Amino acid sequence: MTQRNAAREPTFGSERVFRNGNPGVEPKARKACTNCRKQKMRCLPGNGNICRRCYRSGLPCIFIPRANAANVGDLVPSQRLDAHFQVDVLQRLRTIEEILGIGCPESTEEATSNSRALSDNVPSELRGFQALWEALRTLQENCTNIDVPSAIWNKNVVGELWSSFQDRMPGLHFMPKKQTFSSPQPLLLVAILHFSSVRGPPETAELSPSYFRVFNNAIAHLLIPESAFSQPPQNDCAIEEWAFQTVLGIVLAGLLNEASIPETGLWISVAYRLILEHCPAHVDETSREWRKLFSGVQIIDLEHASLHLSCPVIPMEAPLPGLRTSHRDQLNKLSRMMHTGLTHFTGRGLPTIWSCFQYDKPLVSNLASSFTAVDAAVIRDWARQLDEWLEEFSTTVEGSEHTRHLVFRQYVLHRMVVLSIYHTARGCDLWSSTVTPKEQHELLLSARATIRLHVQDDTIWANWDLVMITWAALILLQGIEGNAGEVNDLDAIKVHLDKLKQANDPKPLLHTKLITRLDGSLQKVNTHKVNDSSQQNYTTLDVDSSWHIFDQASLEQMNFGSWSYPGASESTQWTDAQI
Repeated sequence: MTQRNAAREPTFGSERVFRNGNPGVEPKARKACTNCRKQKMRCLPGNGNICRRCYRSGLPCIFIPRANAANVGDLVPSQRLDAHFQVDVLQRLRTIEEILGIGCPESTEEATSNSRALSDNVPSELRGFQALWEALRTLQENCTNIDVPSAIWNKNVVGELWSSFQDRMPGLHFMPKKQTFSSPQPLLLVAILHFSSVRGPPETAELSPSYFRVFNNAIAHLLIPESAFSQPPQNDCAIEEWAFQTVLGIVLAGLLNEASIPETGLWISVAYRLILEHCPAHVDETSREWRKLFSGVQIIDLEHASLHLSCPVIPMEAPLPGLRTSHRDQLNKLSRMMHTGLTHFTGRGLPTIWSCFQYDKPLVSNLASSFTAVDAAVIRDWARQLDEWLEEFSTTVEGSEHTRHLVFRQYVLHRMVVLSIYHTARGCDLWSSTVTPKEQHELLLSARATIRLHVQDDTIWANWDLVMITWAALILLQGIEGNAGEVNDLDAIKVHLDKLKQANDPKPLLHTKLITRLDGSLQKVNTHKVNDSSQQNYTTLDVDSSWHIFDQASLEQMNFGSWSYPGASESTQWTDAQI
Protein backbone atom coordinates (compact mmCIF):
# COMPACT_ATOMS: atom_id res chain seq x y z
CA MET A 1 0.00 0.00 0.00
CA THR A 2 1.33 3.41 -0.92
CA GLN A 3 1.73 6.25 1.49
CA ARG A 4 -0.97 8.17 -0.37
CA ASN A 5 -3.52 5.39 0.10
CA ALA A 6 -2.57 4.99 3.72
CA ALA A 7 -3.34 8.62 4.44
CA ARG A 8 -6.94 8.09 3.42
CA GLU A 9 -7.57 5.47 6.09
CA PRO A 10 -9.67 6.50 9.11
CA THR A 11 -7.54 7.38 12.08
CA PHE A 12 -8.14 7.71 15.82
CA GLY A 13 -5.71 9.98 17.61
CA SER A 14 -2.20 9.89 16.13
CA GLU A 15 -2.20 6.20 15.13
CA ARG A 16 -3.11 4.93 11.69
CA VAL A 17 -5.08 1.79 11.03
CA PHE A 18 -4.32 -0.13 7.85
CA ARG A 19 -6.84 -2.32 6.08
CA ASN A 20 -4.38 -5.10 5.22
CA GLY A 21 -3.33 -5.71 8.82
CA ASN A 22 0.42 -5.67 8.20
CA PRO A 23 2.59 -7.31 10.86
CA GLY A 24 3.93 -5.01 13.51
CA VAL A 25 0.93 -2.67 13.40
CA GLU A 26 -1.67 -3.22 16.10
CA PRO A 27 -5.11 -2.83 14.54
CA LYS A 28 -7.72 -0.87 16.46
CA ALA A 29 -10.97 -2.53 17.61
CA ARG A 30 -13.01 0.62 16.92
CA LYS A 31 -13.42 1.38 13.21
CA ALA A 32 -15.77 3.67 11.37
CA CYS A 33 -19.38 3.36 12.59
CA THR A 34 -22.16 2.21 10.31
CA ASN A 35 -23.64 5.70 9.83
CA CYS A 36 -20.32 7.21 8.74
CA ARG A 37 -19.69 4.27 6.42
CA LYS A 38 -23.03 4.73 4.69
CA GLN A 39 -22.30 8.39 4.10
CA LYS A 40 -18.64 7.66 3.26
CA MET A 41 -17.57 10.25 5.77
CA ARG A 42 -14.65 10.32 8.14
CA CYS A 43 -15.56 8.94 11.59
CA LEU A 44 -14.13 11.18 14.29
CA PRO A 45 -14.11 10.32 18.02
CA GLY A 46 -16.60 12.23 20.08
CA ASN A 47 -18.27 11.84 23.49
CA GLY A 48 -17.13 8.55 25.01
CA ASN A 49 -18.01 5.64 22.71
CA ILE A 50 -20.03 7.83 20.34
CA CYS A 51 -18.56 9.58 17.33
CA ARG A 52 -19.17 13.28 16.78
CA ARG A 53 -21.61 12.92 13.89
CA CYS A 54 -23.85 10.39 15.68
CA TYR A 55 -23.71 12.40 18.88
CA ARG A 56 -24.92 15.58 17.15
CA SER A 57 -27.65 13.81 15.21
CA GLY A 58 -28.81 11.65 18.12
CA LEU A 59 -28.36 8.40 16.20
CA PRO A 60 -27.13 5.09 17.62
CA CYS A 61 -23.40 4.88 17.01
CA ILE A 62 -22.62 1.24 16.20
CA PHE A 63 -19.14 -0.05 15.32
CA ILE A 64 -18.90 -3.32 13.40
CA PRO A 65 -15.68 -5.32 13.97
CA ARG A 66 -13.45 -6.30 11.12
CA ALA A 67 -11.46 -9.45 10.74
CA ASN A 68 -8.27 -7.75 11.90
CA ALA A 69 -9.77 -6.44 15.14
CA ALA A 70 -7.46 -7.11 18.09
CA ASN A 71 -10.19 -7.63 20.73
CA VAL A 72 -13.71 -8.43 19.71
CA GLY A 73 -14.87 -8.16 23.33
CA ASP A 74 -14.13 -4.42 23.26
CA LEU A 75 -16.77 -4.00 20.61
CA VAL A 76 -19.75 -4.77 22.89
CA PRO A 77 -21.91 -1.59 23.04
CA SER A 78 -21.78 0.25 26.34
CA GLN A 79 -24.75 1.13 28.53
CA ARG A 80 -24.70 4.64 27.12
CA LEU A 81 -24.83 3.31 23.58
CA ASP A 82 -27.78 1.11 24.57
CA ALA A 83 -29.54 4.10 26.13
CA HIS A 84 -29.24 6.15 22.93
CA PHE A 85 -30.44 3.22 20.87
CA GLN A 86 -33.48 2.98 23.18
CA VAL A 87 -34.16 6.68 22.68
CA ASP A 88 -34.22 6.19 18.92
CA VAL A 89 -36.59 3.23 19.18
CA LEU A 90 -38.90 5.04 21.63
CA GLN A 91 -39.06 8.08 19.37
CA ARG A 92 -40.09 6.00 16.39
CA LEU A 93 -42.61 4.00 18.44
CA ARG A 94 -44.29 7.09 19.84
CA THR A 95 -44.48 8.63 16.38
CA ILE A 96 -46.31 5.53 15.14
CA GLU A 97 -48.64 5.69 18.15
CA GLU A 98 -49.41 9.34 17.44
CA ILE A 99 -50.34 8.54 13.84
CA LEU A 100 -52.57 5.69 14.99
CA GLY A 101 -54.09 7.86 17.71
CA ILE A 102 -53.15 5.54 20.58
CA GLY A 103 -50.51 7.58 22.35
CA CYS A 104 -48.81 10.93 22.78
CA PRO A 105 -45.40 11.64 21.28
CA GLU A 106 -42.56 12.36 23.63
CA SER A 107 -40.08 15.09 22.88
CA THR A 108 -36.42 14.34 22.32
CA GLU A 109 -35.53 15.99 25.62
CA GLU A 110 -38.08 13.89 27.52
CA ALA A 111 -36.92 10.73 25.80
CA THR A 112 -33.31 11.53 26.64
CA SER A 113 -34.30 12.24 30.25
CA ASN A 114 -36.16 8.95 30.37
CA SER A 115 -33.14 7.04 29.14
CA ARG A 116 -30.96 8.76 31.72
CA ALA A 117 -33.43 7.85 34.47
CA LEU A 118 -33.00 4.22 33.51
CA SER A 119 -29.28 4.42 34.12
CA ASP A 120 -29.29 6.65 37.23
CA ASN A 121 -26.89 5.65 39.94
CA VAL A 122 -28.45 4.41 43.17
CA PRO A 123 -28.10 6.94 46.02
CA SER A 124 -25.25 5.91 48.32
CA GLU A 125 -27.45 5.72 51.43
CA LEU A 126 -29.87 3.32 49.70
CA ARG A 127 -27.49 1.07 47.81
CA GLY A 128 -28.24 -1.81 50.20
CA PHE A 129 -32.00 -1.70 49.46
CA GLN A 130 -31.95 -3.79 46.33
CA ALA A 131 -35.59 -4.84 46.88
CA LEU A 132 -36.61 -1.17 46.68
CA TRP A 133 -35.25 -0.86 43.15
CA GLU A 134 -36.74 -4.20 42.14
CA ALA A 135 -40.17 -2.97 43.25
CA LEU A 136 -39.60 0.29 41.37
CA ARG A 137 -38.64 -1.68 38.25
CA THR A 138 -41.83 -3.72 38.53
CA LEU A 139 -43.91 -0.55 38.72
CA GLN A 140 -42.14 0.98 35.74
CA GLU A 141 -42.40 -2.10 33.56
CA ASN A 142 -46.15 -2.33 34.17
CA CYS A 143 -46.90 1.36 33.59
CA THR A 144 -46.21 1.54 29.87
CA ASN A 145 -49.92 2.12 29.22
CA ILE A 146 -50.14 5.40 31.19
CA ASP A 147 -48.54 8.74 30.44
CA VAL A 148 -46.36 9.85 33.36
CA PRO A 149 -43.22 12.01 33.40
CA SER A 150 -39.91 10.21 33.52
CA ALA A 151 -38.92 12.18 36.62
CA ILE A 152 -41.02 9.94 38.86
CA TRP A 153 -38.67 7.02 38.08
CA ASN A 154 -35.51 8.97 38.89
CA LYS A 155 -33.76 7.04 41.61
CA ASN A 156 -32.57 10.16 43.38
CA VAL A 157 -36.16 11.40 43.61
CA VAL A 158 -37.47 8.00 44.68
CA GLY A 159 -34.70 7.65 47.25
CA GLU A 160 -35.45 11.05 48.75
CA LEU A 161 -39.20 10.36 48.98
CA TRP A 162 -38.60 6.93 50.47
CA SER A 163 -36.12 8.21 53.08
CA SER A 164 -38.30 11.14 54.13
CA PHE A 165 -41.54 9.17 54.47
CA GLN A 166 -41.15 8.44 58.17
CA ASP A 167 -40.54 12.13 58.90
CA ARG A 168 -43.50 13.32 56.82
CA MET A 169 -45.89 10.58 57.96
CA PRO A 170 -47.97 11.66 60.98
CA GLY A 171 -48.81 9.13 63.63
CA LEU A 172 -51.96 7.12 62.92
CA HIS A 173 -54.38 6.81 65.82
CA PHE A 174 -55.08 3.16 64.92
CA MET A 175 -51.39 2.28 64.35
CA PRO A 176 -49.26 4.71 66.40
CA LYS A 177 -46.10 2.61 66.04
CA LYS A 178 -44.52 3.45 62.69
CA GLN A 179 -43.84 0.50 60.42
CA THR A 180 -40.49 0.00 58.70
CA PHE A 181 -39.86 -2.05 55.57
CA SER A 182 -36.55 -3.02 54.00
CA SER A 183 -38.17 -4.96 51.14
CA PRO A 184 -41.24 -3.02 50.02
CA GLN A 185 -43.80 -4.53 47.70
CA PRO A 186 -44.66 -2.50 44.57
CA LEU A 187 -48.12 -1.32 45.70
CA LEU A 188 -46.85 -0.19 49.11
CA LEU A 189 -43.90 1.55 47.47
CA VAL A 190 -46.05 3.65 45.14
CA ALA A 191 -48.45 4.47 48.01
CA ILE A 192 -45.50 5.71 50.09
CA LEU A 193 -44.16 7.73 47.15
CA HIS A 194 -47.61 9.26 46.66
CA PHE A 195 -47.99 10.03 50.36
CA SER A 196 -44.48 11.41 50.77
CA SER A 197 -44.73 13.59 47.67
CA VAL A 198 -48.06 15.08 48.80
CA ARG A 199 -46.62 16.09 52.16
CA GLY A 200 -43.31 17.24 50.72
CA PRO A 201 -42.14 20.57 49.28
CA PRO A 202 -43.88 22.02 46.19
CA GLU A 203 -41.39 20.45 43.77
CA THR A 204 -42.24 16.96 44.99
CA ALA A 205 -45.95 17.74 45.38
CA GLU A 206 -46.06 18.28 41.62
CA LEU A 207 -45.21 14.60 41.16
CA SER A 208 -48.00 13.31 43.43
CA PRO A 209 -50.69 13.17 40.69
CA SER A 210 -48.38 10.99 38.60
CA TYR A 211 -47.72 8.65 41.53
CA PHE A 212 -51.47 8.53 42.09
CA ARG A 213 -51.99 7.39 38.48
CA VAL A 214 -49.33 4.74 38.99
CA PHE A 215 -51.13 3.57 42.14
CA ASN A 216 -54.43 3.31 40.27
CA ASN A 217 -52.67 1.27 37.60
CA ALA A 218 -51.10 -0.98 40.24
CA ILE A 219 -54.33 -1.67 42.12
CA ALA A 220 -56.09 -2.37 38.81
CA HIS A 221 -53.40 -4.91 37.93
CA LEU A 222 -53.90 -6.42 41.39
CA LEU A 223 -57.24 -7.73 40.12
CA ILE A 224 -55.83 -9.08 36.85
CA PRO A 225 -54.92 -12.79 37.03
CA GLU A 226 -51.24 -13.64 36.71
CA SER A 227 -50.15 -10.00 36.66
CA ALA A 228 -46.96 -8.84 38.35
CA PHE A 229 -48.98 -7.35 41.24
CA SER A 230 -51.40 -10.21 41.83
CA GLN A 231 -48.75 -12.92 42.11
CA PRO A 232 -47.71 -13.34 45.76
CA PRO A 233 -44.40 -15.00 46.68
CA GLN A 234 -44.13 -18.75 47.00
CA ASN A 235 -43.34 -19.33 50.70
CA ASP A 236 -45.88 -18.68 53.46
CA CYS A 237 -43.92 -16.03 55.36
CA ALA A 238 -43.37 -14.01 52.22
CA ILE A 239 -47.06 -14.26 51.30
CA GLU A 240 -48.08 -12.84 54.68
CA GLU A 241 -45.64 -9.96 54.32
CA TRP A 242 -46.83 -9.29 50.76
CA ALA A 243 -50.48 -9.16 51.87
CA PHE A 244 -49.77 -6.94 54.89
CA GLN A 245 -47.83 -4.44 52.82
CA THR A 246 -50.44 -4.41 50.07
CA VAL A 247 -53.26 -3.68 52.53
CA LEU A 248 -51.20 -0.99 54.25
CA GLY A 249 -50.58 0.63 50.87
CA ILE A 250 -54.33 0.72 50.25
CA VAL A 251 -54.87 2.29 53.69
CA LEU A 252 -52.33 5.05 52.99
CA ALA A 253 -53.87 5.83 49.61
CA GLY A 254 -57.35 5.73 51.13
CA LEU A 255 -56.46 8.33 53.75
CA LEU A 256 -55.58 10.79 50.98
CA ASN A 257 -58.53 10.01 48.70
CA GLU A 258 -61.44 8.68 50.78
CA ALA A 259 -63.61 11.77 50.30
CA SER A 260 -63.21 12.68 46.65
CA ILE A 261 -62.65 9.22 45.14
CA PRO A 262 -65.81 7.04 45.19
CA GLU A 263 -63.69 4.01 44.25
CA THR A 264 -62.23 4.10 47.76
CA GLY A 265 -65.04 1.72 48.74
CA LEU A 266 -63.78 -0.79 46.17
CA TRP A 267 -60.24 -0.46 47.49
CA ILE A 268 -61.55 -1.21 50.98
CA SER A 269 -63.22 -4.37 49.69
CA VAL A 270 -59.96 -5.56 48.15
CA ALA A 271 -58.06 -4.83 51.37
CA TYR A 272 -60.63 -6.72 53.44
CA ARG A 273 -60.42 -9.77 51.18
CA LEU A 274 -56.62 -9.81 51.39
CA ILE A 275 -56.80 -9.66 55.20
CA LEU A 276 -59.20 -12.60 55.33
CA GLU A 277 -57.09 -14.69 52.98
CA HIS A 278 -53.62 -14.04 54.37
CA CYS A 279 -53.94 -13.13 58.04
CA PRO A 280 -52.24 -15.96 60.00
CA ALA A 281 -54.41 -18.18 62.16
CA HIS A 282 -52.37 -17.35 65.26
CA VAL A 283 -51.31 -13.71 65.66
CA ASP A 284 -48.58 -13.19 68.27
CA GLU A 285 -45.86 -10.68 69.07
CA THR A 286 -43.75 -11.93 66.17
CA SER A 287 -46.48 -11.26 63.62
CA ARG A 288 -47.26 -8.02 61.92
CA GLU A 289 -49.88 -5.81 63.60
CA TRP A 290 -52.85 -7.35 61.83
CA ARG A 291 -55.36 -6.29 64.49
CA LYS A 292 -54.41 -2.64 64.17
CA LEU A 293 -54.32 -2.87 60.38
CA PHE A 294 -57.83 -4.34 60.38
CA SER A 295 -58.96 -1.52 62.69
CA GLY A 296 -57.47 1.00 60.26
CA VAL A 297 -59.34 -0.50 57.31
CA GLN A 298 -62.53 -0.51 59.38
CA ILE A 299 -62.13 3.16 60.32
CA ILE A 300 -61.55 4.25 56.72
CA ASP A 301 -64.59 2.22 55.70
CA LEU A 302 -66.79 3.96 58.29
CA GLU A 303 -65.45 7.41 57.42
CA HIS A 304 -66.09 6.77 53.73
CA ALA A 305 -69.59 5.49 54.52
CA SER A 306 -70.38 8.54 56.70
CA LEU A 307 -69.51 10.98 53.89
CA HIS A 308 -71.36 9.07 51.17
CA LEU A 309 -73.95 7.42 53.48
CA SER A 310 -73.19 4.01 52.01
CA CYS A 311 -73.37 0.68 53.76
CA PRO A 312 -70.09 -0.21 55.52
CA VAL A 313 -68.16 -3.05 53.89
CA ILE A 314 -66.24 -4.25 56.96
CA PRO A 315 -68.47 -6.13 59.44
CA MET A 316 -68.91 -4.86 62.96
CA GLU A 317 -67.32 -8.01 64.38
CA ALA A 318 -64.08 -9.35 62.91
CA PRO A 319 -64.72 -12.83 61.45
CA LEU A 320 -61.26 -14.17 62.40
CA PRO A 321 -60.25 -14.66 66.06
CA GLY A 322 -56.81 -13.22 65.39
CA LEU A 323 -58.34 -9.88 64.36
CA ARG A 324 -60.72 -9.42 67.27
CA THR A 325 -60.13 -6.92 70.04
CA SER A 326 -61.83 -6.35 73.36
CA HIS A 327 -65.20 -4.63 73.34
CA ARG A 328 -63.66 -2.26 75.87
CA ASP A 329 -61.19 -1.05 73.25
CA GLN A 330 -61.62 2.64 72.43
CA LEU A 331 -61.63 2.32 68.62
CA ASN A 332 -63.72 -0.84 68.73
CA LYS A 333 -66.51 0.83 70.69
CA LEU A 334 -66.50 3.86 68.41
CA SER A 335 -66.61 1.67 65.30
CA ARG A 336 -69.52 -0.40 66.63
CA MET A 337 -71.77 2.59 67.32
CA MET A 338 -70.89 4.17 63.96
CA HIS A 339 -71.59 0.91 62.13
CA THR A 340 -75.00 0.53 63.77
CA GLY A 341 -76.11 4.09 63.07
CA LEU A 342 -74.88 4.30 59.47
CA THR A 343 -76.37 0.93 58.54
CA HIS A 344 -79.79 2.06 59.76
CA PHE A 345 -79.89 5.20 57.60
CA THR A 346 -78.33 3.78 54.45
CA GLY A 347 -80.71 3.67 51.50
CA ARG A 348 -83.26 6.07 53.03
CA GLY A 349 -82.90 8.79 50.39
CA LEU A 350 -80.97 11.06 52.72
CA PRO A 351 -78.62 13.58 51.04
CA THR A 352 -75.01 12.84 51.85
CA ILE A 353 -72.50 15.23 53.36
CA TRP A 354 -70.34 14.99 50.26
CA SER A 355 -73.27 15.83 47.99
CA CYS A 356 -73.40 19.26 49.60
CA PHE A 357 -69.92 19.88 48.16
CA GLN A 358 -70.77 18.42 44.76
CA TYR A 359 -73.93 20.44 44.12
CA ASP A 360 -74.76 24.09 44.72
CA LYS A 361 -78.35 23.37 45.68
CA PRO A 362 -79.19 20.84 48.41
CA LEU A 363 -80.77 17.60 47.29
CA VAL A 364 -84.37 16.74 48.11
CA SER A 365 -84.67 14.42 51.08
CA ASN A 366 -87.25 11.69 51.56
CA LEU A 367 -86.42 11.21 55.22
CA ALA A 368 -87.96 14.39 56.64
CA SER A 369 -91.49 13.30 55.79
CA SER A 370 -91.00 9.65 56.77
CA PHE A 371 -89.00 10.09 59.97
CA THR A 372 -90.29 7.45 62.39
CA ALA A 373 -90.06 6.86 66.10
CA VAL A 374 -87.54 4.11 65.40
CA ASP A 375 -85.32 6.61 63.57
CA ALA A 376 -85.49 8.97 66.54
CA ALA A 377 -84.63 6.11 68.90
CA VAL A 378 -81.60 5.17 66.81
CA ILE A 379 -80.36 8.77 66.81
CA ARG A 380 -80.82 9.14 70.58
CA ASP A 381 -79.15 5.81 71.31
CA TRP A 382 -76.28 6.75 69.00
CA ALA A 383 -75.83 10.08 70.81
CA ARG A 384 -76.07 8.41 74.23
CA GLN A 385 -73.35 5.90 73.36
CA LEU A 386 -71.13 8.66 72.03
CA ASP A 387 -71.55 10.67 75.24
CA GLU A 388 -70.72 7.59 77.32
CA TRP A 389 -67.70 6.91 75.10
CA LEU A 390 -66.42 10.45 75.72
CA GLU A 391 -66.91 10.17 79.46
CA GLU A 392 -65.21 6.78 79.67
CA PHE A 393 -62.09 7.49 77.62
CA SER A 394 -61.52 11.17 78.38
CA THR A 395 -61.35 10.65 82.14
CA THR A 396 -59.51 7.34 82.25
CA VAL A 397 -56.54 7.30 84.60
CA GLU A 398 -54.38 5.22 82.28
CA GLY A 399 -54.83 7.53 79.30
CA SER A 400 -52.26 10.24 78.68
CA GLU A 401 -53.08 13.87 77.95
CA HIS A 402 -52.36 13.20 74.29
CA THR A 403 -54.86 10.31 74.28
CA ARG A 404 -57.55 12.50 75.82
CA HIS A 405 -56.96 15.11 73.11
CA LEU A 406 -57.50 12.48 70.45
CA VAL A 407 -60.64 11.19 72.14
CA PHE A 408 -62.11 14.69 72.33
CA ARG A 409 -61.33 15.33 68.66
CA GLN A 410 -63.01 12.09 67.59
CA TYR A 411 -66.02 12.90 69.76
CA VAL A 412 -66.46 16.36 68.21
CA LEU A 413 -66.15 15.07 64.63
CA HIS A 414 -68.48 12.09 65.13
CA ARG A 415 -70.97 14.30 66.93
CA MET A 416 -71.18 16.33 63.72
CA VAL A 417 -71.98 13.13 61.79
CA VAL A 418 -74.92 12.34 64.09
CA LEU A 419 -76.37 15.85 63.98
CA SER A 420 -75.83 16.09 60.22
CA ILE A 421 -78.48 13.42 59.66
CA TYR A 422 -81.08 15.90 60.89
CA HIS A 423 -79.47 18.78 59.04
CA THR A 424 -79.33 17.08 55.63
CA ALA A 425 -82.85 15.71 56.09
CA ARG A 426 -84.09 19.29 56.26
CA GLY A 427 -82.37 20.32 53.05
CA CYS A 428 -79.22 21.57 54.81
CA ASP A 429 -81.20 24.61 55.95
CA LEU A 430 -80.51 25.66 59.52
CA TRP A 431 -83.46 28.05 59.49
CA SER A 432 -86.04 25.62 58.16
CA SER A 433 -89.45 25.80 59.82
CA THR A 434 -89.04 22.19 60.93
CA VAL A 435 -85.88 22.96 62.95
CA THR A 436 -86.46 23.87 66.60
CA PRO A 437 -84.29 26.40 68.48
CA LYS A 438 -82.77 23.55 70.51
CA GLU A 439 -81.72 21.78 67.33
CA GLN A 440 -80.24 25.01 66.00
CA HIS A 441 -78.36 25.56 69.23
CA GLU A 442 -76.96 22.05 69.33
CA LEU A 443 -75.91 22.07 65.68
CA LEU A 444 -74.26 25.50 65.92
CA LEU A 445 -72.44 24.56 69.11
CA SER A 446 -71.08 21.40 67.49
CA ALA A 447 -70.09 23.28 64.33
CA ARG A 448 -68.29 25.90 66.40
CA ALA A 449 -66.40 23.21 68.31
CA THR A 450 -65.43 21.45 65.08
CA ILE A 451 -64.09 24.55 63.32
CA ARG A 452 -62.02 25.48 66.36
CA LEU A 453 -60.32 22.10 66.27
CA HIS A 454 -58.41 23.28 63.22
CA VAL A 455 -57.74 26.67 64.78
CA GLN A 456 -55.98 25.03 67.72
CA ASP A 457 -54.25 22.16 65.88
CA ASP A 458 -51.96 22.46 62.85
CA THR A 459 -51.46 18.70 62.50
CA ILE A 460 -54.92 17.89 61.11
CA TRP A 461 -54.43 16.53 57.60
CA ALA A 462 -56.74 13.54 56.93
CA ASN A 463 -59.36 13.99 54.23
CA TRP A 464 -62.26 13.04 56.46
CA ASP A 465 -61.26 15.54 59.13
CA LEU A 466 -60.88 18.35 56.58
CA VAL A 467 -64.25 17.61 54.99
CA MET A 468 -66.04 17.52 58.36
CA ILE A 469 -64.41 20.78 59.49
CA THR A 470 -65.35 22.50 56.20
CA TRP A 471 -68.86 21.09 56.58
CA ALA A 472 -69.03 22.63 60.06
CA ALA A 473 -67.84 25.95 58.64
CA LEU A 474 -70.72 25.98 56.14
CA ILE A 475 -73.22 25.36 58.95
CA LEU A 476 -71.64 28.10 61.04
CA LEU A 477 -71.94 30.55 58.14
CA GLN A 478 -75.68 29.83 58.04
CA GLY A 479 -75.81 30.72 61.72
CA ILE A 480 -74.00 33.99 61.05
CA GLU A 481 -76.50 34.84 58.31
CA GLY A 482 -79.33 34.26 60.80
CA ASN A 483 -77.79 36.50 63.48
CA ALA A 484 -76.82 33.50 65.61
CA GLY A 485 -73.05 33.81 65.24
CA GLU A 486 -70.39 34.77 67.72
CA VAL A 487 -67.79 37.47 67.34
CA ASN A 488 -64.93 35.02 66.61
CA ASP A 489 -66.76 32.67 64.26
CA LEU A 490 -65.66 34.39 61.04
CA ASP A 491 -62.06 34.54 62.25
CA ALA A 492 -62.07 30.80 62.96
CA ILE A 493 -63.52 30.05 59.51
CA LYS A 494 -60.89 32.21 57.82
CA VAL A 495 -58.10 30.44 59.69
CA HIS A 496 -59.41 27.10 58.43
CA LEU A 497 -59.67 28.50 54.90
CA ASP A 498 -56.08 29.77 55.01
CA LYS A 499 -54.82 26.36 56.13
CA LEU A 500 -56.62 24.72 53.24
CA LYS A 501 -54.95 27.12 50.83
CA GLN A 502 -51.50 26.50 52.29
CA ALA A 503 -51.66 22.75 51.77
CA ASN A 504 -50.04 21.13 48.74
CA ASP A 505 -53.10 20.14 46.79
CA PRO A 506 -52.60 17.11 44.54
CA LYS A 507 -55.17 15.98 42.05
CA PRO A 508 -58.08 15.18 42.31
CA LEU A 509 -58.00 18.57 44.02
CA LEU A 510 -59.93 17.96 47.23
CA HIS A 511 -58.66 21.16 48.82
CA THR A 512 -59.67 23.16 45.76
CA LYS A 513 -63.22 21.82 45.95
CA LEU A 514 -63.47 22.63 49.66
CA ILE A 515 -61.97 26.10 49.17
CA THR A 516 -64.32 26.93 46.30
CA ARG A 517 -67.38 25.85 48.27
CA LEU A 518 -66.35 27.74 51.40
CA ASP A 519 -65.30 30.87 49.49
CA GLY A 520 -68.68 30.97 47.74
CA SER A 521 -70.54 30.80 51.04
CA LEU A 522 -68.32 33.44 52.62
CA GLN A 523 -69.13 35.89 49.85
CA LYS A 524 -72.84 35.51 50.54
CA VAL A 525 -72.54 36.34 54.22
CA ASN A 526 -73.54 39.81 55.28
CA THR A 527 -70.77 40.53 57.76
CA HIS A 528 -72.61 43.59 59.09
CA LYS A 529 -74.94 41.25 60.90
CA VAL A 530 -72.08 39.93 63.01
CA ASN A 531 -71.94 42.16 66.08
CA ASP A 532 -72.38 41.84 69.79
CA SER A 533 -76.03 42.84 69.74
CA SER A 534 -76.94 40.11 67.28
CA GLN A 535 -75.73 37.25 69.44
CA GLN A 536 -78.30 35.02 71.09
CA ASN A 537 -77.93 32.69 74.02
CA TYR A 538 -80.00 29.67 73.11
CA THR A 539 -79.48 27.99 76.46
CA THR A 540 -81.77 30.55 78.11
CA LEU A 541 -84.63 30.10 75.66
CA ASP A 542 -87.77 28.62 77.19
CA VAL A 543 -88.41 25.92 74.62
CA ASP A 544 -89.25 22.25 74.56
CA SER A 545 -86.09 20.21 75.19
CA SER A 546 -87.50 16.99 73.73
CA TRP A 547 -85.20 17.39 70.71
CA HIS A 548 -82.19 17.70 72.96
CA ILE A 549 -80.20 14.83 71.42
CA PHE A 550 -76.95 14.87 73.36
CA ASP A 551 -76.56 14.97 77.12
CA GLN A 552 -76.34 18.40 78.74
CA ALA A 553 -73.03 17.46 80.38
CA SER A 554 -71.42 17.02 76.98
CA LEU A 555 -72.68 20.45 75.93
CA GLU A 556 -71.13 22.01 79.02
CA GLN A 557 -67.86 20.22 78.34
CA MET A 558 -67.80 21.86 74.92
CA ASN A 559 -67.67 25.38 76.40
CA PHE A 560 -64.73 26.99 74.63
CA GLY A 561 -64.39 30.12 76.72
CA SER A 562 -60.93 29.04 77.84
CA TRP A 563 -59.70 28.40 74.28
CA SER A 564 -57.54 30.96 72.56
CA TYR A 565 -58.88 32.59 69.42
CA PRO A 566 -57.09 33.32 66.14
CA GLY A 567 -54.35 35.86 66.67
CA ALA A 568 -54.05 35.15 70.40
CA SER A 569 -50.49 35.11 71.71
CA GLU A 570 -50.81 32.45 74.37
CA SER A 571 -50.27 28.80 73.52
CA THR A 572 -52.90 26.15 74.09
CA GLN A 573 -52.95 22.54 75.11
CA TRP A 574 -53.90 21.49 71.56
CA THR A 575 -50.59 22.44 69.97
CA ASP A 576 -49.04 18.98 70.30
CA ALA A 577 -52.10 16.97 69.31
CA GLN A 578 -51.63 14.57 66.42
CA ILE A 579 -53.80 12.39 64.29
